[in-house]
Amino acid sequence: MTVIRIPERGVVRISGEGAETFLQALVTNDVVDIPPGRAVYAALLTPQGKFLHDFFVTPTADGQALLLETEAARLADLKRRLTIYKLRSRVEIEDVSADWQVLASAGAIAPVDGALVFDDPRHAGMGQRALWPTGRDLPDVSDDIDSYHARRVALGVPDGSRDIEVEKNFMLEARFEQVNGIDFRKGCYVGQEITARSKYRGNVRKMLMPCRVDGDLPAPDTVVTVDGKDVGTVRSGAGDHVIAMLRLDRPDGELLAGDAKLTVASDG
Repeated sequence: MTVIRIPERGVVRISGEGAETFLQALVTNDVVDIPPGRAVYAALLTPQGKFLHDFFVTPTADGQALLLETEAARLADLKRRLTIYKLRSRVEIEDVSADWQVLASAGAIAPVDGALVFDDPRHAGMGQRALWPTGRDLPDVSDDIDSYHARRVALGVPDGSRDIEVEKNFMLEARFEQVNGIDFRKGCYVGQEITARSKYRGNVRKMLMPCRVDGDLPAPDTVVTVDGKDVGTVRSGAGDHVIAMLRLDRPDGELLAGDAKLTVASDG
């Protein structure tokens, strides 16, 4: 399988006494005792339960720190927000993006010493990811980022602020339950009360959906209509699919985004 370099990603390192406890109290998933060679997908929310940042969390090889693989363009904001919660915690929060390259493959990635390879926890069809030490020889890699996003979008896997509106979308709207980004059995975290209430009261009114496209791929923010009525918005697209935020109570009828016809995919 082709291994693809993902240059739009960065890495934050959280180390020091109580690093796990510090992060566990903040994020949507259980990050305590993650086994070597595994990763957890999680998010940081506002106190009102709205999306701020998503990331993969994996332990370093020596188990002395946690690495958060996240959006490079928004990494400084993530670091700033984590630092706000640091208070008296004896942890260090560092941008270590220069130390790592991020790789992904629909299949397996053969590891080398120092590389951190793990199954993508969001969907089995996403294959594996790797944090690869800068300066180490790379496998035969491709820079075909479009093919990576085509697979992701077809599977309905959101990609941070590309698909989820910052400080606007709730986690169940963003498919976080479907992509294994929430643990409803863990203890409290920032935004937990609203997230749990949405789950148990069933009051989700819209959700990200993967849609097949018949016609030209519509641009992000294209309005989706049924019989001329707005029922959603396209978020990201690649290949012959888009991810769109769609009302769950939308009327029956043909979904249109501009001149393109949309069909909700089976994973929707």
